[in-house]
Amino acid sequence: MISDDAKAHLHKQLVKLGDMMGDGLHHESDGKWIKAEYRRTLKALGLLPKAKRNIAGIDAAMAKRVSEVNCQKCGGQLKQTRSGSKRAQCQCGAKYQLLK
Repeated sequence: MISDDAKAHLHKQLVKLGDMMGDGLHHESDGKWIKAEYRRTLKALGLLPKAKRNIAGIDAAMAKRVSEVNCQKCGGQLKQTRSGSKRAQCQCGAKYQLLK
């Protein structure tokens, strides 16, 4: 959790960066850092929404990958650990990261 002092500092920094963006300084050749720092500050304050994961697409890709790969230890069938996960587990307990 962020302390109140740190949160106040981040809000002040966000206002300064917003003013700089309002003046158009982030469009300058050396102003690329302003946009990145603004985004970092938003993220630190928890104001950015979390990115949505394509769970149906991950599950489909994992179903294909699990059917192609067997356990390297015992040669057994792998099973996806949970919906939306890119990991698979064998009955012998070995876990594998199948997708990046």
